Amino acid sequence: MAKAFILSNQTFVREGIKGFLKEAGEIEIAGAESYSQSDVPAIDKDVEILIVDLCAQQDPTGLVKKMRRVREDAKVIAICSAYATENAVKALDSGAAAILTHECRADELTIAIKKVRAGDNFVQPDIAMEIFKEMRAKEANRAEAEKLRLTVREAQVVRHLKLGKTNRQIGECLDISEKTVKYYVGILKDKFSAANRLEIVLHAQRLSI
Repeated sequence: MAKAFILSNQTFVREGIKGFLKEAGEIEIAGAESYSQSDVPAIDKDVEILIVDLCAQQDPTGLVKKMRRVREDAKVIAICSAYATENAVKALDSGAAAILTHECRADELTIAIKKVRAGDNFVQPDIAMEIFKEMRAKEANRAEAEKLRLTVREAQVVRHLKLGKTNRQIGECLDISEKTVKYYVGILKDKFSAANRLEIVLHAQRLSI
C-alpha cells in the first residue's frame, strides 16, 4: 500500500483529504502537517505521494521544487485555487504531477493518485481548459521573449527599469554613463515596440523578463 503525506495550513483541508483517503482505502496516510516556505516537516523516505495545498502561497514554484528536493522520488499532487490558474501552471512547470482544487471530489483525488503512481499526469477536468490556455499563453510569451534576444546589458537595464530607477540611478548601479543608459533604453523601446519606459516595463513583466 502506497504512503501519502498531506501538507496544508488549513485544518479542515487536511482532515478532508484524510477522510477522502480513508474512504478510498488504497493509500496509507503517513502524516498530515502544516508547513511554511522555510519549514517543511520531516517526511519518511517511503512516502510515495505528497499532497500539497498551495492556496495562499506566494511562491508555488519554489515550494514545489523544495518539496521535490525533500522527497525526490515522491509524486506531488498540488491543490490550487480554482481561480489561480497561473499558480497551477507554475506548479506543473516546477514538477507537480497533478493539479486539483478545493472543489475536487473524492473520486478525482483517487484518480489523480492512480495516475501519478502509474507515471502519468492529471489535471482536474473543471479547470483543465483554463490551465491549458494559460500554458499556451505562457509558451507564446516564452517564444516571444526568446525572439527579442536581449543582451546581458539590455536585460540588466530592464531589471532596473522594473524597479523604477532613473537613467542616472541605473548608470550608477551598472557603472556606465547616463547617456549610455539612455542609448539602451532607446534600443529596448525598439525591441519591445514600446512608446515609453512604462511600456517597456509592462512588456517585460508580461514576458517574465
